[in-house]
Amino acid sequence: MTKLIALIFLIGSVNYVCSQKKIATATTNQNIIDYVHSVDSTIIVIDFLEIKKSKWKNNFETVSGLILSGGRDVSPKNYGVKDTFNLCVTDPKRDEVELFLLKAALNDSIPILGICRGHQMTNVGQGGALYQDIPSQHKSNIRVIHRDSLQENYVYHDIQIDTTSALFEIYGVSEMNVNSFHHQAVIKEGGFMKTVARAADGICEAAEWGKGLEDRWIIGVQFHPERQFKTEAIHSNLMRAYIEACFP
Repeated sequence: MTKLIALIFLIGSVNYVCSQKKIATATTNQNIIDYVHSVDSTIIVIDFLEIKKSKWKNNFETVSGLILSGGRDVSPKNYGVKDTFNLCVTDPKRDEVELFLLKAALNDSIPILGICRGHQMTNVGQGGALYQDIPSQHKSNIRVIHRDSLQENYVYHDIQIDTTSALFEIYGVSEMNVNSFHHQAVIKEGGFMKTVARAADGICEAAEWGKGLEDRWIIGVQFHPERQFKTEAIHSNLMRAYIEACFP
């Protein structure tokens, strides 16, 4: 009888572990966790920066989605150039982790959501490239400020969303005011990624899988919806769509 009870407990434990909803990321922050939990509070967000490299593969096999969030600059060496302007503040360990996660997610065809740096890495990891510094490299007759010069607060500007895109279907608007805190931006999309939103100066503000989200659910946004969803409910649409793709 004791063995039977133990077996039932073991089976129940295994089923519980298998039924847990998990999403991978590289460095968690409370805003991202709150954003995820605003849709489903049972989801576990796993920080792969806290896991030994030898355990990455086994842990990744338990997740159903990948979120690449904001942070320091993506190292230019990841898109084949030198730090020409000596302005990049990089995080080599995080680059390594995220490139592993991105490759694994692409191999397994699991949904990917990139935010700010994560949007840039989603493209770089598929062969894309970035402006190392928008003010130094991007020329436009229209001036849009993408980062506070003191690097203390978010700035805000409008973006135009392609009305044929999945992002438009998710948000339901073709123009939106978003926050901004970056000096790098996607200049060349990676893989089959396609730019689907731009600022007035032409800077890429969002990209998605060009073959359609039914083929691969991949969206990257340059802004920070996790910082806006509590006051602007429209940004919950993006996380809701992402979670539905992870756990259909």
